[in-house]
Amino acid sequence: MTKKLQDALNEIAESTDFPETLSTADLKGKTFQLNDIRTVDVDGEAKYIGIVEIDGEAREAWLTGSKLHRQVEALATSLPQTVVVTRGEGQYDPYLLNLA
Repeated sequence: MTKKLQDALNEIAESTDFPETLSTADLKGKTFQLNDIRTVDVDGEAKYIGIVEIDGEAREAWLTGSKLHRQVEALATSLPQTVVVTRGEGQYDPYLLNLA
């Protein structure tokens, strides 16, 4: 059993078919279903990763930004939700979630 388990772990580690986690910028202007969220610790700071369905495919995506982070917290108990990520044209405009 231990060898089988280690072989399975090695196969996953060597696999190249894992899709990249989408950035928040990748989601800008796109409508998708936010199915779930999880919190990860990045250098001592909590960040959200969303489990999203976009273009018929389940993916993981970073949901970062101070206002976006608070919006994700507000949506957490009401998932799944269909949303769109927006951002103003200014360099420092925040990413925002809107219900679609």
